[in-house]
Amino acid sequence: NSIRNNIAYIQQTPYIFNMTFKGNLQLVKPDATEEEIVAACKKAELDDFIVTCKDGYDTLIGENGINLSGGQRQRLAIARALLSNAKVIMFDESTSSLDNENQAKIQKVINNLSTTHTIIIVAHRLTTIHNADKIIFIDNHKIIAEGTHKYLMKNCKQYNNLYKTE
Repeated sequence: NSIRNNIAYIQQTPYIFNMTFKGNLQLVKPDATEEEIVAACKKAELDDFIVTCKDGYDTLIGENGINLSGGQRQRLAIARALLSNAKVIMFDESTSSLDNENQAKIQKVINNLSTTHTIIIVAHRLTTIHNADKIIFIDNHKIIAEGTHKYLMKNCKQYNNLYKTE
């Protein structure tokens, strides 16, 4: 339980429940205050959108977030992770199906979180990870190389080729 309570997992397609923004967030912390909910959404770059909705945080967002864009669903999942107070946040291909604008917003959130959380990113889109402190490059189930983006660009031909083709 100790490990599980300290890790939040944000998958490529996070599940959003057929309830309000507030209800979706309270799933991870039922006693969350209004201030905690708003703070988590601000850190996740979602508050600006929520306040434009007719009912704000009480807006019904539909089954699996049907009324939200992919980026908004991802940022809601990030807000849930923040509200759960997880120390480690794992992003699993969380930007792979997003447009460039939403990818940039998620990247900004990840960069901001990296100062206060341990961030683990599983990604094929290398632009998502080029600022990482450590990249582990895996090919065919084997670790091929590890290091910073700069190091891998210089010392790992496969990484370099993959980055250039992206």
